[in-house]
Amino acid sequence: MQSITHRGHTLTWDEHSQGEHTLIFINGYSANRTIWAREVARMAHLGRCVSLDLPGHYPAVAPPGYRSLSQDELLDLELRAITEIADGGRVTIVGHSTGGMVALAAAALLPATVARVVALAPVVWGPLSGILGQYQRLFVIPGSYGFYWLNYRITQLLPGYMQWGIGQFYSGDAAAYRRNPVAADIVAVWCPTYRRSRLRSFAVLLRALERYDIRPLARRITCPALVVAGTRDPVVPITQARWLADNLPCVTLLEIPATGHMPHWEASAQVDRAIDGWLSLPGV
Repeated sequence: MQSITHRGHTLTWDEHSQGEHTLIFINGYSANRTIWAREVARMAHLGRCVSLDLPGHYPAVAPPGYRSLSQDELLDLELRAITEIADGGRVTIVGHSTGGMVALAAAALLPATVARVVALAPVVWGPLSGILGQYQRLFVIPGSYGFYWLNYRITQLLPGYMQWGIGQFYSGDAAAYRRNPVAADIVAVWCPTYRRSRLRSFAVLLRALERYDIRPLARRITCPALVVAGTRDPVVPITQARWLADNLPCVTLLEIPATGHMPHWEASAQVDRAIDGWLSLPGV
């Protein structure tokens, strides 16, 4: 594990393979970098695979009194880590949800470093929808953090409850999700680290996401970008991915019918084929 410290935050990353080209994987809100175990194993032949934290997401460490994270602060931290990992070379960034937002923003702000982006269900602007949008609205009520904490603490203690909740509130088809062995395997790997996460840090990012908007930055992206989104995403509406495709000539949009916020879990075979095919295209 390697790390960088800035403004009291420590971000960490793991290197899983070696190669000439670097692929950086960035998880979404409330997840951690262990969720990429399947992807880094599958894509290790492409080069040096590195999984990077979000601020405050264990094993990343937030400073004492951490209570806010502006969009500029998030991007400053992540871009410093990406630059350190790249070490003067070119990188591909694969990001999910908030990690997808970071990947797209990095492409805009680090054009000499970011060669291409794969964004899975990326957040483009807030507020969010579904259960996460409900939590964002709840935070304006004094004392509401206790309700949020209790619900998330239960998911830390009971993996089965967390698995049920993901299917119910994040997937496009809860019944299909419950039968999905890919999702079950990922959650099993994810849970031990998830239990050690600080819930207050999750809440800081979730509340901040309500005000984020990378549309002005996204218009500056020139590198190839593959955006994969589920048509039934209850957290980040498909309209956000379509906005990217409508406004950025460099974006290739893949819409996955009947899937939600984890298209790479819910339709793993289709998404795998799409990513592999896109990465092999000339000029990508």
